[in-house]
Amino acid sequence: MDIHQLQCFVAVAEEGTFTAAGLRLHLAQSGVSAHIKALEREVGQQLFERHPRAAKLTAAGEALLPHVRAAMDALASGRAAVDGLTGLLHGRVAIGTITSISPRSVDLPQLLASFHRRHPGVDLSLIEDAASMLTQRITDGRLDVAFTSLTDATTRGMQVRELHREAVIAVLPPSSALARHDEVSLGELAEHPLIALPEGSGLRWQLDRALERAAVRARIAFEASDPDVLVALVEQGLGAGLVPESALAQSDRLVGVRVSDLPPGRLGIIWRDRPTVNPAAQAFVEHATTMSARTRRRQPR
Repeated sequence: MDIHQLQCFVAVAEEGTFTAAGLRLHLAQSGVSAHIKALEREVGQQLFERHPRAAKLTAAGEALLPHVRAAMDALASGRAAVDGLTGLLHGRVAIGTITSISPRSVDLPQLLASFHRRHPGVDLSLIEDAASMLTQRITDGRLDVAFTSLTDATTRGMQVRELHREAVIAVLPPSSALARHDEVSLGELAEHPLIALPEGSGLRWQLDRALERAAVRARIAFEASDPDVLVALVEQGLGAGLVPESALAQSDRLVGVRVSDLPPGRLGIIWRDRPTVNPAAQAFVEHATTMSARTRRRQPR
């Protein structure tokens, strides 16, 4: 078996179709199919069930996939060791991010641009998804790293670097009686319609767990994945919002109040816990950590 066969095998397994794998690898669908057939002849087993609009791994394919991924990781590490002799880095880093990420916490466009300038030989890709789905994509091997809320649900089985931490606050109109408090409880907030991030997000997971611990029933009246949209909904008098503290900077018409039962929101970068790590992905993690630390040092205290 050769490297092209292995690349095609992983691409089809992750993309779910021969056509999508071809687009990812810049190959014709017929070329991908030919490589897969050659690999199947070599291992003596059918690796995919072919359907009109999907390709599903067979039991043999499922058994082979982790070994192929390990071989690809080892090859990437070998290439990185050779590149290290000349100070160059090549490879590919597939990055995920939660939709609610804000430049006020992690300036992702600036981070990607600065990494690209330092390592122009590394191909970067970026997708947005819910925190729960990002963890699944890393587990499946479809992503190398992801920027996400750090909770028990998103970090299980992952390596983690925390990049940012801030309070989750209630945002309220000044006319609200609760706006005159220094701190409120979830029980007090639950008397109002709540405006929160959607299910699948890290902060929503924390909110649901906190409501359960406090034995509080609340009505989530509105959901949005962008904290700035949540703030705008509160400005329209539609309820009490729960957002990271920095989101309040988008409004001078609301009051922010600490919530006693909610832990601070934690944002970081995660990647799969495995013996061999994509060297380009590891370099990206280190770059993100360094850039985040510099940003924190520049912020006023």
